[in-house]
Amino acid sequence: MVAVREVLELVVENTRRTGFPVPIDRREVFSWADGLGLPRSGEYYLYTGALYQLVPYINSLVRWLEGFEKRRTTGRLALRVAKAVSKALDLSKIVRPDPGEVEVSRRVLRSIARLLSKSGVSYGYLYERDGYSGILLYDLGFVDVFAEHAGKVYKALREAGARKVLTIDPHTTHALRTLYPKYVDGYDLEVYNYLELLAEKGIEAGDRSGGRVVIHDPCYYARYEDVLEQPRVLLRSSGYEVVEPRRTGRMTYCCGGPVEALSPALARRVAETRLQELAEKSDRVVTLCPICYANLSRVAGGRVVVRDIALYLAEALGLEE
Repeated sequence: MVAVREVLELVVENTRRTGFPVPIDRREVFSWADGLGLPRSGEYYLYTGALYQLVPYINSLVRWLEGFEKRRTTGRLALRVAKAVSKALDLSKIVRPDPGEVEVSRRVLRSIARLLSKSGVSYGYLYERDGYSGILLYDLGFVDVFAEHAGKVYKALREAGARKVLTIDPHTTHALRTLYPKYVDGYDLEVYNYLELLAEKGIEAGDRSGGRVVIHDPCYYARYEDVLEQPRVLLRSSGYEVVEPRRTGRMTYCCGGPVEALSPALARRVAETRLQELAEKSDRVVTLCPICYANLSRVAGGRVVVRDIALYLAEALGLEE
């Protein structure tokens, strides 16, 4: 176990100061949309929640924290060092994302945008108003700080003119659809997940065989938001044979997150267990969540290919870059 209290304080401090749990260049949140010509308004407003954009930065922090776990058997000194560093240094000098990971996140986001456009969904993108939902604050028990952050996000969305919000990951979907109404007075946004809209519109990839893939259900989709059949329908209509691991659907197994920043070793063991279950069925794993992708791909090595569902669907429709 590494700097638990200090990491928690770091997350809270960064979110309050910058709006994000770890340091990130603000432009990186929306620069993925450069050149796509996405309008600023539409029937739906795309709010990414910035999780795909944040994953490379979170991975960098996890790698940094793993160094403490390997060098400090007691963890006590790591607690003090992490706290001192978080207050004395610019963490943006430490949290340096891998360019390859940044590119994967950009490709997923661009694929999602193209899939929505191809399906005829009328949506606008928030660009500078896009941001982070604050879900990690809630997961870690900082409910008052989460409520404060949720109020800021809601205000930004309403100022942008949004009434119907389109989310793209399970954490952000759960935050805006289920949690925000409990903590934000007068909350009146309608929240839709992009997989729901794509399944409603339908995808036709023609007569193709994409081969066998095994699907990993993220906890928030499976247990809380009822996004279960939609990804399976989309994959099958795109020509893939979908197989199920031992623990699937509402009984899905954890990917190892979001404890990777508190105990990287524990997160890795959980991810290895889940990856083994998935690999029993196929060497191609479909993830529906950036956190699941990060944890499973971290332990995949060369055994299996872990990819986000948006990339599988975009490939089937010829929309990949």
